[in-house]
Amino acid sequence: MPLVSVLMSVHNDARFVAEAVQSVLDQTLTDFELVVVDDASTDETPQLLAAFGDERIRLLRNEQRSGLAASLNRGLDDAQGHYVARLDSDDVARADRIERQVARIETEPRVAVVGSAVADLDEHGQRGRTHVMPSGVRPLRWLALFSSPFFHPSVLVDRETLDAHALRYYPEFLESEDYDLWARLFAFADGDNLREPLVSKRVHAGQASQRRRDVQEAFQCRVALREIGRVAPEVDAGAAWRVGARQSGGSRKEFLRLLRAFERRHGRDWSVRNAAVRALLA
Repeated sequence: MPLVSVLMSVHNDARFVAEAVQSVLDQTLTDFELVVVDDASTDETPQLLAAFGDERIRLLRNEQRSGLAASLNRGLDDAQGHYVARLDSDDVARADRIERQVARIETEPRVAVVGSAVADLDEHGQRGRTHVMPSGVRPLRWLALFSSPFFHPSVLVDRETLDAHALRYYPEFLESEDYDLWARLFAFADGDNLREPLVSKRVHAGQASQRRRDVQEAFQCRVALREIGRVAPEVDAGAAWRVGARQSGGSRKEFLRLLRAFERRHGRDWSVRNAAVRALLA
């Protein structure tokens, strides 16, 4: 059994998928398998994947389009590694990405998911801005009340923790399926982020995230209101979320009530307080 299963779902991404796959095959940590779920592609994607001929690649194919969440669940159920690392079919992993994340996750038993910063990569291969997520247990839990605390294609997660608590993506989530999963995982384990950009994340017009921002925000809000309600049922969740998510129409009073409830549950953290101040001043 491999130490790591790298999980990728692809649908009609012949333009970029070969580069994404090669970035996995070039990893400095070599004890891995790459599980690719082809979600009923109709372009040259299947031929490109088959051409690699690498025994570390296992190809699964959906005969009918199933969507990202269902495809990832199929890959999770098939994965054999102790850890599962995600990568999108148009992104590129840095060569030491998996090695660095395995080293981090194995230093602390409570940490079951590790992400990283990401760097933008345009359709011509030019790198752009670097995006850094907070690090540390409490800052990630605070961020998870408003939006995803990880960049999805950057995560490495303990598969056994997912299996132990029957955690999978919800297929009905058309967007933010990852945010929902990490929020539920935080009921049982902690997470962290490495601040180096270990993944180059492709930015181009064909991405769902570029085309369906309104849908993404609706599902993000749905998860956030649920999580705020768990931490502080006495708070007006919508009013507090709008401040934390930097949306108009929020209530500073409800946001501060949420902060106090969070600190009662998780303890005080100056990084969390600084993040709250930035949201209030936005």
